[in-house]
Amino acid sequence: MKLTDIHIDRYGPLPRFTHECEDNFEVFYGPNESGKTLLLEAVLKLLEPDIETAIPHVSRVDESPSGHVVVETGDTDQKLGDGMVLGDLVDLSPQHLRNIFVIRDSDLQLRDEHEFYDSVTQQIGDLHTNEIDAIQSRLVVHGRLTSVDGRGLSSARSRSNAAEVRDQTTTLAADIREYIGDAEASDIAAAEREAVAVTTELQRCEDERAIQEAAETWDTHATLTERLTTYRDAIEQLDDEVSQSTLNELERLDREIVAAEDEIEDLESKRSSLREERRQLKTETDSVEAALVPLEARADDVAKVTRVLASFRESHGESIGASRGMPFAKYTALVGLGLGGVAAIVGSTIAGVLLAVLGGMAAGWYGLQHRSVTATEREQEQVLQQAQDAGLDVTTIAEIGPATRAFRDELAGLQDRRDELVRQIGVKDELIDECTDDLETAREQRRSNREKRHTLLREVDAANIEEYRERVAAQETLKRKRDQAVQSLTDALGTPSTTEPEPEPPLEHWEGALETMVADVDENVDADEYDPDRLPALREQQEELTQRREELTEQLEAHERRLREFDDRIQALSTEPFLDDSVSLPSRSVEGLRDVVHELNQLVEQIERDADIAREALDIFDNIQSEEEQKITDLFGTESRATDVFQTITADRYTGVTYDAEERVIQVHTNGQEVFTPTQLSHGTTEQLYFSARVGLAEQLLSSEPGFFLLDDAFLPADRRRLQEGFEVLRELAADGWQILYFTAKDEVGTDLVKTHDLRCQLLDPLG
Repeated sequence: MKLTDIHIDRYGPLPRFTHECEDNFEVFYGPNESGKTLLLEAVLKLLEPDIETAIPHVSRVDESPSGHVVVETGDTDQKLGDGMVLGDLVDLSPQHLRNIFVIRDSDLQLRDEHEFYDSVTQQIGDLHTNEIDAIQSRLVVHGRLTSVDGRGLSSARSRSNAAEVRDQTTTLAADIREYIGDAEASDIAAAEREAVAVTTELQRCEDERAIQEAAETWDTHATLTERLTTYRDAIEQLDDEVSQSTLNELERLDREIVAAEDEIEDLESKRSSLREERRQLKTETDSVEAALVPLEARADDVAKVTRVLASFRESHGESIGASRGMPFAKYTALVGLGLGGVAAIVGSTIAGVLLAVLGGMAAGWYGLQHRSVTATEREQEQVLQQAQDAGLDVTTIAEIGPATRAFRDELAGLQDRRDELVRQIGVKDELIDECTDDLETAREQRRSNREKRHTLLREVDAANIEEYRERVAAQETLKRKRDQAVQSLTDALGTPSTTEPEPEPPLEHWEGALETMVADVDENVDADEYDPDRLPALREQQEELTQRREELTEQLEAHERRLREFDDRIQALSTEPFLDDSVSLPSRSVEGLRDVVHELNQLVEQIERDADIAREALDIFDNIQSEEEQKITDLFGTESRATDVFQTITADRYTGVTYDAEERVIQVHTNGQEVFTPTQLSHGTTEQLYFSARVGLAEQLLSSEPGFFLLDDAFLPADRRRLQEGFEVLRELAADGWQILYFTAKDEVGTDLVKTHDLRCQLLDPLG
């Protein structure tokens, strides 16, 4: 079966297209928006107008194509598109066309695999399982089962709620059997007898307890009356003049008085110390002042000496230097004259003359210096005398300078010390004044506190704090007794209402409450009859008896409730679809429960019997259907066409393609005897597997004859290596007689692979 001619007059924006298919492997190539997908859709709709039922969203154009496709089957060419479809030529459904002969956008997987394999099997083997399914459906209804596969009892309303009735009946029968055992074990009759005995003993215990409680009331009344007397005495003796707060105030004042006295003593001691320190500073100041008087009197004379000395040094600095050179001049003159005479004697005239001249010059220089030094010495004696008159202890001019500096230093030191002493005396005076102020404040505070203490004591006619403290202690003792009595009376009798306009005084309230307490108490009972140990025992005994009576009552009531419950559950059972007569409780007794259990067991057995019969029949038809399912498996196998193609595509990595009818999945086998499902294979291997399955199924449908494949970029996501491998497989199929029409927008297919495999290529222009 091949396509020999494609003629499209109109399909949406697709231009008129005519093509004669001459080779087994042809490529239709054009860029995106060139209409290749529209062309493929038009061909598919001409082959099978109902193709949309098998390929969702196949229509991009909301119209049917105008044109025809010529299909060659055997030796006959048939034109499809004018009312005739592919299904009229060969027994193929739209699902077969989509799942086998059309591959779009690398989607190689078969849709609805199991149903598809089943339809192929029926078609090629004339096998039909619909009749088996119908019989099994009727058996499911008769046996009231959930489904053919599940075969459990159904709870559906259409199945008479069989599972629910069976479960309810089984549970009810089990519950009744269990309760029969519990009722026999608990001995209901014995429980009834014990209930009578417990009631009698409980009445006796209540009577004795009433006597003990009356005696307890009289005993409590006596105790509270004593507390009321204590309260009354306490409020009469309470002294409102003294209080703990006033005592606290007196003690505080006493502490502050003692603290003030301590502070006064400390301040007086501190002021005495400051005054002594000031006296010492004043004494030292007077001493310094006395020493300064003669020094300050000489200060002007010493300053004048300093100025005279400076003037002298400025005027006679060279004369003082000349006096130091006079010995040298003197000795030079003597030596020169002497050597000149010696030279003349020995006959050295020139040397003698020169030495004589030198000696004469030295003698003249010595004379000049001698006169200058003599005048300077007279002035020195005057300066020295003036310094000595100023009181400086000096004997030479050189000692005058250090002496004047020492005088100035001594004068400045005494003046600084005097100023410091005056400052310190001022500080001491300030401290003495502050101390005096603090002393006055402390004395005033002490006086004020003493006056306050005296006033507080005088108000209550207390001689001292100790007496006041004793009166407060007595007051606290009375208050404590009063409060204890109030607490006891309040706990037992409560307090007057505070919401009344004129609340009742507590004393009157408690007196009235005590009268009310014994108003209804048996006067024949004496307080001495009260036994503190016996009453708790009676209460405990009464509680135990009451609890036991309640348990017995609850047990007997529970028995009656269970009987009512079982009766209600029996009446609620829907038994009519399963039994001729309804189930009921014949008597409200254990024997009646035994009878109804027997009837319930019969109901369960009837429901299960109907289900078991249906299951046995279903098992028989399962065996028949398994034989039919096995025929699907025969589509595949180690000797099948799918195995041959897959083994070739995978270079013998896989040796077989089979079908597991129970799991409804294709399986592949390796040389190592490993078995994989498609989900366990790589994406590329999975595509190769489904492609092999398509080839095998197609040849089965076409009675082992090759057909055509319409591929729309079947290897779209493949890399260059896998794309090359895919085209090798397609070439082998074409060599075996299959027709391959490959639609693509990939450049490497439309240019490179077309040249590599020398394929015929129909170029598609972009849509205008």
